[in-house]
Amino acid sequence: MEIATTRQINTESRLADIFSDYFDVLSANTPQLQEAVYRLRYQVYCLEIKFENPWQFPERKERDEFDKYSIHSLLKHSRTGSFAGTVRLILPRLEVEKCFPVHTITSHPLFLDHRQFPRSKVAEISRFAISKNFRKRLGEFASPSAASKYHGIYRDERRIIPHITLGLVAGAIKMSKEQGIQHWFCVVEHSLLRLLSKYSLHLIPVGPIVEYHGKRQPCYVHLDQFLEIAHKERPDVWELITDKGKNCP
Repeated sequence: MEIATTRQINTESRLADIFSDYFDVLSANTPQLQEAVYRLRYQVYCLEIKFENPWQFPERKERDEFDKYSIHSLLKHSRTGSFAGTVRLILPRLEVEKCFPVHTITSHPLFLDHRQFPRSKVAEISRFAISKNFRKRLGEFASPSAASKYHGIYRDERRIIPHITLGLVAGAIKMSKEQGIQHWFCVVEHSLLRLLSKYSLHLIPVGPIVEYHGKRQPCYVHLDQFLEIAHKERPDVWELITDKGKNCP
């Protein structure tokens, strides 16, 4: 077996421990880290997937009107210092009835059901971005063969790269814990729904698919139920996304 940079990985290692060998989940709570968030989002949303027009952001930092009400997490690759992904938690505004992006995308009444989703306890997850360039720099991990010409990357590190998504979920859960958030709204691609379901992380679809830069599914999450199912079905995933239970709501 090839030797990893920090320790040798074996099949009995816990997923959370393996993940922490390669990635750090950071709160973007400084101007420098917030700038890194916006630059990464520009790279992903403007250059890679063409979600936004790059000419609207001459400073090469993608932002919108919801960022002033948001907090952010970054996923940092420990060995290179590169940022692999970012996720945003849009916090509630009690004085505004329709305060989330989902309210501009769908008129489904559930998203205004304050009995099921008390406004002070609900937030929207958005700008869930993973850098394609990061994966390419580390050796084309998205390729079917997982072949790599980058000799500094090890087989076990290639194995953990698909779990970048779980690291961003961990960031969202940590932020929610800190802010007292118990419910999420989100609007996601079906590919992300399928990927999360593979890890027993189930978003609940609401209403029909909508057209929003492609086909998207509005969803919600009750965090206690979300984590309870994960704990029952995939305790290894639950350990990773809750930091071994520290960030349970």
